[in-house]
Amino acid sequence: MNSVHLTDPELVEAYRGVSPSILGHWHKLRFMDHGLKPLLHGTMLVGPAVTVRAPHLDLSALRGIADAAEIGDVIVVDQVGEREHACLGEFRALHSIRAGHAGFVVDGAVTDVAELRSMGYPVFTRTVSPLVGKRLDIDGEIQRPIVCGGVVVSPGDLIVADDNGVCVLSEDEARTLLPKVREVLAREAEMRSGFEQEYRRYARP
Repeated sequence: MNSVHLTDPELVEAYRGVSPSILGHWHKLRFMDHGLKPLLHGTMLVGPAVTVRAPHLDLSALRGIADAAEIGDVIVVDQVGEREHACLGEFRALHSIRAGHAGFVVDGAVTDVAELRSMGYPVFTRTVSPLVGKRLDIDGEIQRPIVCGGVVVSPGDLIVADDNGVCVLSEDEARTLLPKVREVLAREAEMRSGFEQEYRRYARP
């Protein structure tokens, strides 16, 4: 399975440091529901999506990550309602770190929470569980449109995530929106500078 890279690397780089709270000015974008949260606060995750559907405890589709994902990719997993069996733990994360993947977004469960946090590896998940899924070779697929956090995610979509939430952008959306995003960032920086000057004015010597 070849990687599907729809997102221009320069476009990905332009969105580093852009919080979903900035993108939240445009309500028609795809925002995952608030049940998806980072394991480690202060985490930011930006990169093209590699999509995995892994239902019924069956983790066999995740084996395709090695062939489909490239450096900087975000692995987005839909466990299709499964919450009791984890699809990601310490050693799968270590393999992805070695391969240079940017991180994971899991609509389902992960395990080895302390180890994942100690790595500082970006992982967004719905829940955690000590139970682990199996390779059953019954169902699942990779690099097809999935539903994660209540929104459709296609291979190559741009994932932008931090403590405020997870946003999904097509390449066209990301490119069209970028000038407006930069305007908002510049305006907020100017406002922030004004407030800082006001604080200094009233600060005690």
